[in-house]
Amino acid sequence: MSCTNTCIAPSPTNAHCGACHRTFGSVTGFDRHRRNGECVDPATLPMHTDARGVWRWDGGNPHARVPVAPVAV
Repeated sequence: MSCTNTCIAPSPTNAHCGACHRTFGSVTGFDRHRRNGECVDPATLPMHTDARGVWRWDGGNPHARVPVAPVAV
C-alpha cells in the first residue's frame, strides 16, 4: 500500500506510518501506536487529532527527534 492524496504530508517534526498511513506529531506518538509489529488504532490510545488531522499523543513530546546524517567533509 502506498500513500494517497488523503495522506497528510509530515513536517520534519512529524512521523508518517507507511503501514496505516496515519501521520503522528512525534516519533513518540508513532511508537505508541505500534505494538508487536502491528498498528493500533490511535483513537483507542490517549491520543487526539489536531486541526490538520495529525495524531498527537496526550502528554507526549511535541518535537520528534529527527536523525541527522553526518556531513562529509
